This record gives sequence, C-alpha cells and structure tokens, in this order.
Amino acid sequence: MSSAPPDPRLVDPSPSLRARLVRLAFVGTVQAVRRLGAGGLPEPDAPDEELVSYGLRMRAATESLAAHAPDPRHTRILPISRAPVPGRVVVADAARTAAVRPVGRSIGELPSDGGEDPFARVDRIVLHLHGGIYCLGSSATHRGLGARLSEQARAAVLLPDYRLAPEHPFPAALDDALAVYRWLLEDRAVPPERIAVTGDSAGGGLAASLLVRARELGLPQPACYVGLSPWTDLAGSGPSLVELADRDPWLPAALAVRAAKAYAGQMPLDDPAVSPLYADLTGLPPVLVHVGADEILLDDAVRFVDACRAHGVDASVGRFPGLWHIFPIFPGIPEGHHALREIGGFIRRHSVDGRALPVGAAA
Repeated sequence: MSSAPPDPRLVDPSPSLRARLVRLAFVGTVQAVRRLGAGGLPEPDAPDEELVSYGLRMRAATESLAAHAPDPRHTRILPISRAPVPGRVVVADAARTAAVRPVGRSIGELPSDGGEDPFARVDRIVLHLHGGIYCLGSSATHRGLGARLSEQARAAVLLPDYRLAPEHPFPAALDDALAVYRWLLEDRAVPPERIAVTGDSAGGGLAASLLVRARELGLPQPACYVGLSPWTDLAGSGPSLVELADRDPWLPAALAVRAAKAYAGQMPLDDPAVSPLYADLTGLPPVLVHVGADEILLDDAVRFVDACRAHGVDASVGRFPGLWHIFPIFPGIPEGHHALREIGGFIRRHSVDGRALPVGAAA
C-alpha cells in the first residue's frame, strides 16, 4: 500500500556540511549587520517611523557591504544603456557566443553612450527582479547571483533597480518592471521566446505579477518564469509563515508583514496585483519554483505552483530540505550549485537561442 510523500517540513533536514557551515556564518553576519549597521532589530509592533528608519539603515548597510564585495570573476558588468529604469547587465564569459547577430537591435541601430552593447553576443536574456522585501536590494547586491545565473542559463542577466518602498509604494515597482520588459520587446526588439523572467523573494512575486500584467495588456509572454523562494502572498495566509518562523535564519515573519503593508500602500494585501497567488494565472509560460524547506515562504512557493497548475500552466516546484530563503544566492554550497544548474537548464530548454531563429527575426 503506497503512502503519500512526507511533508517536507517534517523531513529531517540533511543539508551538506558546507551548507551548514555557510548557514552558521550567515546567521552571524545578519545579526551583526542588524546590530551594528542598523542599530538593532526593532520589535514587530514598533511604530511605523521606527520600522522605516530601521529599513533605511538596513538598506544602506546592505549596499555598503555590496559595494565592498569583489565583482564576480570571468564576468562583465555593464550599465543598462538607455533603459527606462537604471540597473546593470551581467554577462558571464561562458554566456558569450561567437554569434554575429545581437539578441535584438544592434548597437548601430540603437544609439548608446558609446560603450559595449551587453546583448551583442548572447543567445537569450534573463530579466531578473531582485529580492529584498520590496524595501532593500539592488543590481549591486545581486550581481553575484546574476553572474551565476548568466553562466548556467547562457544568457545576459538584466538587473533593473526598480523603485523601493516605503518611498515608492505599489504600483511603482510593477510599473518599473513592466517598463523594462516593454523596452526589451519594443525598443530592443528582443523576441519574447528569447526572454526568461526570473526573481527571488519579493522579486519572484514581482516577476509573477509582471507576467499577469503583461497578459492583461496584450503583451506576449516570455519563454518561461523562474521563482527563487518567491513571495507571492503578502497577506501572509500560509501556515509556514508561523510554523517555520524559528527555523528561517533570514526573514523575520513579523517584519515581513510590516514590509508587505509598506509596499502595498492603500491596496489590500490579497489584491491579485499585489499578491500574484490570488491572480488569474491563465496563459503564463512554463514555471519553475525553487524553495528551501526551512523558510517561512515555503507555502507561498508551493501554493503558487498549485495555483498555476489549477489555471492550466505547466509548473513544477523543487523543495530543498534543511535549506533557507533564496539559498542559491550563496556561492559555494553544493545545493545552490545544483539548483542553479537546474534553473539554467530549464531556461535553456524553454528559450530559443539565436541560431534557432529565422533570418530577420531579430531585425
């Protein structure tokens, strides 16, 4: 008699030794940044002014750490040229091809500042929306993840610096993401089958919302979507938000709820435009979601995949026992490398490279 697979939250976690060591070091680093860089973690019921001040200090501390981190090796990091939203393009050397044709319009057809066209020798583009509870993060903090994603997907990874809450509540971030996607389709003339849309944490939810908004506007869908621990339910109705709060080393559940309110502004937290878990997901491209089994957003990831399937979308989820929120962002752990290899293969399978396009398709 067969039995149902065990709930991943009940499985004895067995991450690698390196992952366990990285986790210990990471917890210490986060505690130090919160204590020294941001003046200590406020109480969940602290006044809004105190939480905003803490969030801005954490943002500054995070950006300072990112500024002192070395750039990834064997990677080119270039500013986005003439895009509607500032940011960076990350291209690993392994992602560059010998193809003569650019992904979209050539540098000669699209005037720039005279620098290198980051899309000139790549087969596909990944539009990645960074995480940070809609209040933190940037193309600087995520350039390392962008480099590893570029290498595995054989793609240029576009990291836009969308506007952050609380200064810019909804719909600022979604408007910025949509503007960049339209810029790729219309200004750069990139075929949608050569674009993958990805995101981590809040960026994973934002990427899903972008696809829903694009469908509503009649824009073509990209080749595929990948979410790394996507935050899809800002209303916080998933049981893991409470059940795994003591096991998640990164994301304090109570502060995530306050950050959700800062991002949503006047919108209800369960509004489909804010929380894509509640949206009509019909017509989305193939979906792959990765999530750690020790994180509070476990149910956000699993329920989002279930909702995609209920709307007829080809969707799958990978759950990693004993691992934490967006663990692939940490270099050097075997599980993260495995996850990014799977993500890269998924993107390559579902997107079209330059050699498969008919002549004139990118003109």
